[in-house]
Amino acid sequence: MKPLPDQRPALGRRERGKREKRRRIVEATREVFRRKGYEAATTREIAELADVAVGTLFAYAGDKRELLMMVINDDRESFPGVAPSARRDPDDVLSALMSFFEPRYRYWAKEPELSRLLVQNTIDYNLVKNPGPELARFEAGRKVLIDQLAAFFENEQRRGTVIATQPAARIAWLFMALYQGEVRQWLRTEKPSITVGLRRLRDLFSIALSGVAIPRHKA
Repeated sequence: MKPLPDQRPALGRRERGKREKRRRIVEATREVFRRKGYEAATTREIAELADVAVGTLFAYAGDKRELLMMVINDDRESFPGVAPSARRDPDDVLSALMSFFEPRYRYWAKEPELSRLLVQNTIDYNLVKNPGPELARFEAGRKVLIDQLAAFFENEQRRGTVIATQPAARIAWLFMALYQGEVRQWLRTEKPSITVGLRRLRDLFSIALSGVAIPRHKA
């Protein structure tokens, strides 16, 4: 049997040109921010490296923050799908959580200088008064991530491995907050070690899962 032909319409020359310009802009942004840092970098330098006019650059991103968010949004969407319950002991919630966050640690560790910029801006993005489309895209992606975590904890609640006295979404936010705080501290080291970073995150998650309060028994 002959394979079915690709039903997707071929991209026109104009659309191919737009995609190629966008690719160059993203790579130029990554390179300039990596070399010069966020504050010292200029949109003119990025445009020159991408071989586009400054006006063309602004058609894709309105400012430096949007350019930075464009980089992380593209990178994040290339992550493989996360399946927290895959390849684990049925009762090992901790291992499932670590499999959820490990790909992100490996991503941050590849380029620590750029990662520090990305982490800082993704945490502080909500302070921006007039967010652009890339910030909105990031927020939509983060909501998907939180929803995945919440669905995981909701399933664990049904299985009886996680307490059901708190909403699954609130538990998901707790672990996301632990991750965000710990990854910032980890990236402050000169050469972030994936092994050390994941061990520290695992320790924090273990504490959160077990709790720290000693139950008080009534007489």
